[in-house]
Amino acid sequence: MYENEACTDPQRQAARAARQREHIGHQLRGIEALEGTYPFTLETSVRAYRINRYQHQLVLPEFRERFLADPQATYDEAGLTAQEQDLITRRDWRGMIHYGVIFFLLEKLGAVSGVSNLHIYAAMRGQSLEDFQKTRNAPGALYSVAGSAGSGTTWNSTSGKPG
Repeated sequence: MYENEACTDPQRQAARAARQREHIGHQLRGIEALEGTYPFTLETSVRAYRINRYQHQLVLPEFRERFLADPQATYDEAGLTAQEQDLITRRDWRGMIHYGVIFFLLEKLGAVSGVSNLHIYAAMRGQSLEDFQKTRNAPGALYSVAGSAGSGTTWNSTSGKPG
């Protein structure tokens, strides 16, 4: 339905909204009980907004340089909480996902830090890179949104941190 043809009756609009909320509720009912599922809810979005906004700045070359030179200064400037700073500093990939960091932004942090996507995936599963790669069709492949060179560091480490 086009906007100019939309229903303008407030009671019908309210009824339509109520039906939609019920539909969404039905689709999500019980999701919190599924192991390994971390729904990105409105509450999660609000809580994680600051850290997501911060990590999105990693797309800017000047911010990347500042981050690599003095991360604490960038944390302070962004008003990150102690928990948010710790998650980023430790490169706690799983912790960041649980907190509500958008995966695209984890990839950016990994690229800037010289960490491949597969290191991130392995860490999120609680596995070493070698064990994770055994589950892949191309077990030797490493890649990142930064390309194969990352930020100039090597991918020798299996910890999800640059080697």
